[in-house]
This record gives sequence, C-alpha cells and structure tokens, in this order.
Amino acid sequence: MKLNQLFYSIITLLVLLMSCAGSKIDKVLEQGNVLQENFKTTIPFTYVSGWIVLEVEIQGKAHNFILDTGSSNLITKEFAEELNSKVLGAEDIEDINDTANSTEYTRLSNIKIGNVDFKNTIAGIVDLNKITEIGCVKIDGFIGSNLMRRAVWDFDFQNQLITIANDESKLDIPSETIDSKMYIGTAGIPAVTVKINGQKVLNNTVDFGNGGTNLLRGDYFVKQRDANLITRYVRGTQKAFGGFGRTQDKTFYQTNIDELKIGNHTVNNIHARVKSGAGNNLGLAFFKNYRVILNWNKKKLRLIEITKAGNDSYKSYGFSTLFENEGIYVNRIVEMSSASQFLKQEDKIVRIDDTSYANITEEDYCGFYRDGYDNGTDTVSITVTREGKEFTFQLIKTELL
Repeated sequence: MKLNQLFYSIITLLVLLMSCAGSKIDKVLEQGNVLQENFKTTIPFTYVSGWIVLEVEIQGKAHNFILDTGSSNLITKEFAEELNSKVLGAEDIEDINDTANSTEYTRLSNIKIGNVDFKNTIAGIVDLNKITEIGCVKIDGFIGSNLMRRAVWDFDFQNQLITIANDESKLDIPSETIDSKMYIGTAGIPAVTVKINGQKVLNNTVDFGNGGTNLLRGDYFVKQRDANLITRYVRGTQKAFGGFGRTQDKTFYQTNIDELKIGNHTVNNIHARVKSGAGNNLGLAFFKNYRVILNWNKKKLRLIEITKAGNDSYKSYGFSTLFENEGIYVNRIVEMSSASQFLKQEDKIVRIDDTSYANITEEDYCGFYRDGYDNGTDTVSITVTREGKEFTFQLIKTELL
C-alpha cells in the first residue's frame, strides 16, 4: 500500500487567487482563449503521489504540470524566472489553511496541451517547492480551472487518458449519464450541490487536485453530528498543509457518510475528512469510479459509472509523517488507533522495520513519500527518538470506521 493511500496524506492545495468583491483579479482571471476553433485531442497522464501529472509545452519545451480543477493556474518561482515572466500585479492568495499572502501573477502567452493551444491565461507565481512533498513531484506548475474552462474535458481515469474538445458532440457519450449542474466560481473553479443524508449541501468543489479522501466542511459536520445523521467518526490532530506551508496543530475528523446523492445518483457509506479551514470537496477518491466530463460552457458535470463508489472503510495505523530539519517526524495522529497509544507528534522516526531513516536527505524522503513501506502485513515496527531517548513500538493497522 502506498503512503498516500495508507495515511490519506495527499496535500490538497486549494490555492487560488482570492479577491474581495469588485477586485480586478476576478476579471483578470477570465482572460485567455484557445487558438483553434474546432479541436479534439487525447493525451495520457500519470499519477504521481496521487496527483494527475501531464506534459505540456511552453516556449517549445516539455514541462510537467499537476492538473488541479480546485486551483487557478500556478507556476513555481523558479519556472517564472526561467520564462522571464513579466509580473502583471499582485493579489492576496488564500490557501486551505486560511493563510493569506500577497502573490504576484503573470500571463502565459501559450500553453500547448496535446495539439490545443491555450493562449494568454493568467498564472499565480508561488513558491510551491518549499513544500517538500510537492517538490518531490518535480513539476513546474499547476494547470487550473481558469485555463480548463475554455474547453470540454473528458477524463478516463482507468486508462489514464484525457480528451479535450471544443464541444461535447465530438465525444462518444452513452445515452445514460449521471448529470449535475456545475456552478462556476472564482478562477472558473467548479462546484456541485449534493445531498448528504438527505440534507442539501452547497458548494462542493470538484477538485481533481485532491488525490486523497473527500472533504466535508466543519459546520456541516457538526450540524449532522448533532442531529445524529453522522454517528461514525474518529478525531485526530495534525499540522495542515497549504500553498504557504504548514500550520500549527489542527483538529480533524475522519467520518463515514451513510448517503451522498449527486444528481439522481446515490452513493452509500462514503468516507470523508473534516478539516479546519477546508470547504466541501469531492476528490479523486470519489471521481476515479467514473468517467467524468466537465463542461464549463453548459455548466454541466457528467458521470459515467465504471466501478461502484462507496462502501468505504477506514483502516490505518493512525499516523502520518512530514519532513523537517533533515528528518522524518510524526505528524497526524488519529485517536483510537494503534499509533495513538504509542506515538506523539514530533517524534523523530529513525527506523521502520529493517530500514533506517536516522540520516535522510530530502531526496531520500521523496522515495519514502512516494513508495511508502508496505511490508505485506498489518503490523509494523517503528523506532522513534523522543527527548533524547529511543523507543520501539509495534503498531497494528486497525479498522477505525
């Protein structure tokens, strides 16, 4: 089992150029067009640490970008320097932790994806590589919804193919689909309305940048918990990640939702996480069960069921890690788990089973983050240092939900 599957540790950036009402950035983000009038192209993509990574062409060179419908276009500071990007202005950006920063933005004259040329779209310039887990992916930026809104996007997650077309008529779509109205927010970021346990829940971001579990906003969780509509959950604490780094400890919950309805389609027993500062969010854990067509022009999300979503369980050792100060440290701890009985946040991990992590480089951590440490069993031996002393514990993977 990969580390991201085991700990749901994929980082949901949800970074976008946020603005106050009437701010000029709303209009700036609408800039851009497609050079071709009639087009259709199919491109492959890969999954890297849970993210969708695709190759694009900029200034005649190939570059790897993460595709994230929950974000606007972003490029790294290093790539902006390579392009000699002209800064058009600066605007407050807010990440998933409600951490704001004044961030510059630029115009990308052309991004070629397959045989389609996206012209003059806006991108924020963000120091993405300061988050180690993103730096591990070796990308130059994010393709976001302010670019994607110029076309129809058809995702075949099973075969790892994306088809981009100017019109749905160019796609082979079955007569029976699951349809939902798509609401378009700032930067073209799409959202849908769903029903959770019979109650309408607005503004569920369609977020392909979330390679982990779905997110439920805290106030919705509390309301449903108090009404006994949500009865199964476990609590934990962690340092959260956003576009501007990590926060101090925040409480989160893992829960199973009995019923989620999107359009006329019902999914039972679907897993979700409740995180401070996070909105409602459907990620790849849900959408990978479908062929997905996003049509910004018609404001429509279409799903073709491939596998059955839901019937989720949450089985975990109950901890996750982060890389800081040339070491691997315990980050997330889930109550009621095996880890909660033995580990403490900020324990330094020096050994897992027979592998030493006492002296580890950032490149070494990238391999650890990518591959995890599946030993084929539901037990793991972990050695940590705490206040100058070394401790070894045997952890058991436990079904918590």
